[in-house]
Amino acid sequence: MTERWDLVLRFIKAYIKIHGVGPSYEVLASGLGMRSRSNMHRMVKRMKEEGLLDTRPRKFLSIKVVDRSVKEISKL
Repeated sequence: MTERWDLVLRFIKAYIKIHGVGPSYEVLASGLGMRSRSNMHRMVKRMKEEGLLDTRPRKFLSIKVVDRSVKEISKL
């Protein structure tokens, strides 16, 4: 995992803890100092493919961090 991905994950976790819902791409981009939502969308899509994030199609504010510890424990 890259430093940028770690920063994204920490931002999403903090945002959900404060607001109770996931951030929009616009909020995520501005919170991380990025200008483009499309760059954020690409990053979130890639992180979703890697199993770090989950989103619901066509739902606003649906970005969630996947708890990988359960998957790791179940493999033991």
